[in-house]
Amino acid sequence: MRVLGIDTSTMISTVTVVEDEKVIGDFNVNQEKTHSESLVPMIETLLNLLGLKLSDIDIFAISQGPGSFTGLRIGMTIAKTFAQVGNKKLIPVSTLKALALNSSSNSFKASMLDARGKRIYGAMYDENMNEIVKEDLYNIDDFSKLCNEKNVDFDLVSEVGEKYRDKFDRARILDFSYNSCIGKNLCKLALLKKDEDYDLYKLVPNYLRKSQAERDREKKND
Repeated sequence: MRVLGIDTSTMISTVTVVEDEKVIGDFNVNQEKTHSESLVPMIETLLNLLGLKLSDIDIFAISQGPGSFTGLRIGMTIAKTFAQVGNKKLIPVSTLKALALNSSSNSFKASMLDARGKRIYGAMYDENMNEIVKEDLYNIDDFSKLCNEKNVDFDLVSEVGEKYRDKFDRARILDFSYNSCIGKNLCKLALLKKDEDYDLYKLVPNYLRKSQAERDREKKND
């Protein structure tokens, strides 16, 4: 079984192909181009290098969010198009859960994405990857308090982990090389859900908050 994982939740465009639970291709690019410019060429290039076609993919795995509004929309749209054309299954995966899996230890894990203004998207998981701090948008002080209240050692997986190190009592901040590039984890988590049914036409990004345009519109209506 072949799975193609797509992540556009951050500045990094990620495309990964897993075959029979082995990574056979992994393409990650951090660049100034938008995902709309880079993603499809990346997919085409990786499949060509592997001697595969889109029709050879059995399951598409998409990073559902949270993350960049624009990036999530682009990734979801492209993944839905490929799945629809090929009549294949598309499986949504939490960006934060996939990021947490970059830690391979048996420790508790927390993952964070920067949401700017001392806010983060965050979640915490136990050693079995059960969610113990709900995936949500938090002020960093609120999130760190919830993690500290668990009173356990844990791995913190985040590009802003060093920035907020002092907020966490018992966190081990992972090296920068673990803080992005989650394609293989998307594929792994998708395979765990391969027998679940998803309505392709109802799948939407998990933004966790309203867009700036929506917030501005609400202010005008107040």
